[in-house]
Amino acid sequence: MQPYSIETDPARRLLTIVMRGYWDQPTFDQFAGEYSQTIRAMHASGRLHFALIDGRDFAVQARQISDQFRDLIAAHQSYVAPRTATVVPTHLNKLQAERTGEAIAARYFTDMAEAEGWLFSEA
Repeated sequence: MQPYSIETDPARRLLTIVMRGYWDQPTFDQFAGEYSQTIRAMHASGRLHFALIDGRDFAVQARQISDQFRDLIAAHQSYVAPRTATVVPTHLNKLQAERTGEAIAARYFTDMAEAEGWLFSEA
């Protein structure tokens, strides 16, 4: 199984990312390149409104990888969706995700249905 997938739904202006496992540097680097390309392309074709991050199978990451996620998000702050829902499996994952995503307005959930309900409540 792949460590991540990035999908777009231009009609809904939705970015969906699924992240799995424990990442090494090459995995992060590959993800960062694809993420950057995808988010910039979505922004160029019309503003991105929603992002759904499925991290239910994403392990707590090493500090180096976590810090790089924070930097990646901050570097793309002007492109990110104003409404982002992140689903995590545990409270520890939630704490790491909150620290990593502090540059954006995101909400964190442990239940996918609840995350989707919040994400699209103003759609």
